[in-house]
Amino acid sequence: MSLDGISQNGRFCVLAIDHRDSLRKFLSPADLDAVSADQLTTLKTDIVRELAPMATGVMLEPEYSIPQVLDAGALPAGIGFVAALESQGYLGELGSAPTTVLDGWSVEAAAASGAAATKLLLPYHPDRALAADQRAVAAEVIAECRRLGIPLVLEPLFYDLDSPSDRRRVVIETARQFAAADPHLLKLPFPVDPTLEPDRRVWLDACEEMNALISMPWTLLSGGGDFESFFAQVEIALEAGAAGCMVGRALWGEAARASSTDRPSILTNLIAPRLFRLHSLICDR
Repeated sequence: MSLDGISQNGRFCVLAIDHRDSLRKFLSPADLDAVSADQLTTLKTDIVRELAPMATGVMLEPEYSIPQVLDAGALPAGIGFVAALESQGYLGELGSAPTTVLDGWSVEAAAASGAAATKLLLPYHPDRALAADQRAVAAEVIAECRRLGIPLVLEPLFYDLDSPSDRRRVVIETARQFAAADPHLLKLPFPVDPTLEPDRRVWLDACEEMNALISMPWTLLSGGGDFESFFAQVEIALEAGAAGCMVGRALWGEAARASSTDRPSILTNLIAPRLFRLHSLICDR
């Protein structure tokens, strides 16, 4: 099992475009049904075609992008893809039920699709009642991935903080617990809220504390927000020991919301240079 298909010399600058209902909400907050499957597929294909050559890998999902993007020839040769496993349902009441794999999909199906790795997103809070169930889900999927010889990117995502100041504790404890489960790679949120804490020395201290607990490679997720802020977070995470990032809406959000007429120029003139900067920061070290 190797992550070489989505990394460059052990560094990760992965384009994340595996969003589904969260992307619908991003595009049409008042009416998710207003965004059709064809719109999602066209958007994802456009983004992958333009940006994948500058990424070390691409994160896709089986509903709107794995067969469609591959059939369209939008993924360049030599760029591997990560297949999302989780069903949707993390827009509603988080913590109401354990994460499940998408109906009709599996680790085995992801491997058969040609994926270089799989990904499992788990809403997680170490103090909530669902924590043990979510750890059990992760353990089961990790075991299945190891049995089939395909790596797993595990993404435990915090929710229901008691206060914004509790983010550092929750993120770092979550990282500790899931690192102990021995996934192949962890995809983690930044442990500090950069909108509330401007001091980069605090950022670095938190990232170093988290890094000390993790034996496998870990990458930073973007979680939406502002690109320049995310770029600064990646700089600090790399200094602390991260292996890169997996970036979604913070990178390509403006292109997603643009009209189909304006999207190509935005991808070329705004988004692609951003990804080039990230790739250079991560892979030219």
